[in-house]
Amino acid sequence: MSQQRASFSGELVLGSPELAKILTYPRGSDKEYAARLAELKGLGVTAVFAGGRTVIGGTSIAGKGCVGLVVRAKAHGKMCALKIRRMDANRPTMHDEVRYHKIANGAGVGPRLVGYSDNFMLMEFAEGATIAEWAQGEIDGKQASAVTRSALEQCYALDRAGLDHGELSHVDRHIIVSGVQAATTIIDFESASTERKASNVSAAGQSLLVSGAVASALARVLQVEKEAAIGALKKYKRDQTRENLDAILALVVVA
Repeated sequence: MSQQRASFSGELVLGSPELAKILTYPRGSDKEYAARLAELKGLGVTAVFAGGRTVIGGTSIAGKGCVGLVVRAKAHGKMCALKIRRMDANRPTMHDEVRYHKIANGAGVGPRLVGYSDNFMLMEFAEGATIAEWAQGEIDGKQASAVTRSALEQCYALDRAGLDHGELSHVDRHIIVSGVQAATTIIDFESASTERKASNVSAAGQSLLVSGAVASALARVLQVEKEAAIGALKKYKRDQTRENLDAILALVVVA
């Protein structure tokens, strides 16, 4: 999801022009807006909120991708993440992503799915910073180890479930780290698939331990030999066993 400087925050009144730009992005009609408002009400959404670093038509939102926009919303008395299918998305509904998200949830991965319809997904809101933002802050070896191990454990769960996330070679945008406990959450399953071989540990391991901005930041506090990481990841790629995962995790143990 692309991120830009926020310029607006607060509740977007249902029926307002600001909300219309978001619900029918990048183009829409009054008819489509009315239909989507009705769809939202059917999901139990009572309020939508601006806020975030992505800006659409002067209104800040939580995120934007090729398939959808993400905003905060209140549904059934709880704050959630609302993913809105773009009018120009390369798919007619959100149903495939919902199916993949359910598989991820079944493996104990991703924000809990709360509800969905043709054009919307409601999920728990993953509070926190992207792993790229978090890694640029003041972190110690124990935190870096815990986050890396948690992320790779979740990737292994996805591999075991046969679900390939599809974008974990870019962990900077798809892992959220939150709280003093540095809890990690993998998000955004719009590119996921059960048709191709699941290679989540291999993809994320490359970004966390070998190359890229996150790997470089983690290397400041994790004394991981790059060649050892490459070797362990190659071995796991050939044979996705628990033993081979443990060999990767052992590289980031901090005494």
